[in-house]
Amino acid sequence: MSATTMHKPRALFVGRTTLDVLYRLDRMPEEDTKVYARDIQAAPGGPALNAAITHSLLGGKAMLVSAVGSGPWAAAVRSQLRRHDVRLLDLAAGTAYETPLCTVLANTANATRTIVNPPIWQVALRHLGASWAAEMPSSWGAIPPVVLSDGFFLEETAGLLAACKDAGAAVCLDGGSWKPGTEALAPLLTVAICSERFDVPGHNGSRSGDSDAVIEWFAARGVPYVAVTRGARSILASDHGRRFEIEVAKIEATDTLGAGDVLHGAFCHHFALKPEFEPALRRAAEIATLSCQCSGAQT
Repeated sequence: MSATTMHKPRALFVGRTTLDVLYRLDRMPEEDTKVYARDIQAAPGGPALNAAITHSLLGGKAMLVSAVGSGPWAAAVRSQLRRHDVRLLDLAAGTAYETPLCTVLANTANATRTIVNPPIWQVALRHLGASWAAEMPSSWGAIPPVVLSDGFFLEETAGLLAACKDAGAAVCLDGGSWKPGTEALAPLLTVAICSERFDVPGHNGSRSGDSDAVIEWFAARGVPYVAVTRGARSILASDHGRRFEIEVAKIEATDTLGAGDVLHGAFCHHFALKPEFEPALRRAAEIATLSCQCSGAQT
């Protein structure tokens, strides 16, 4: 192993992988009409995959734990991971699971996107144990300093995430939306970075979309670092109860698809280099903003 490889910041990314077919439209179509897209692009996607590739593009060493399986889209996903030197541990190996195909409609008029997901695959996947050495290739080394979960496959990876936490790794949540198992995951977290669409359970069974409620919910469960991203608006964050705000640069956005994934991958990269929450979050916000000025999350 070369000295350059040894000093690359290492991070583990756990979560969803898809193949995204992106249609860029001048405007969203009306119901029961036909339209032509301005452009079409097909590329692997998913929060954990995009974050892993971002970390790798920034010079880090990435391992992805996800379900890829087989089907017509799996080869494209595997090829892209190899191209970016991201190792894969496939939870769907040997099963009938197929890589999901997602349709993304991007409105170029206001840089928004609408995502249509396929039905959830009802296929039993591999459950990882609590032994890092038993589950991971020996060539990948010890438990990395940073582990990201996007909330998918929590049942299958809970044991490994707990082992990483026990070994001293910082476990980070990409909270794009509330998912079953989030409450059980919370005590393992060092960092929770959530979108403004993330709703925590409110009183009397209701839900709250308030950023302060999200920060307070995680803080009450012992999570020291919490942030809420709000698109083009400022990021609200808390470091052991100290509140701060990160302004987002005003830009002419070209494509916001995957900006949150880029932010999480960039955060993991900089937090692995130096575990200081606010500086890592500020740098990640800058990189995510830059990504919005390009077409495609990996550009």
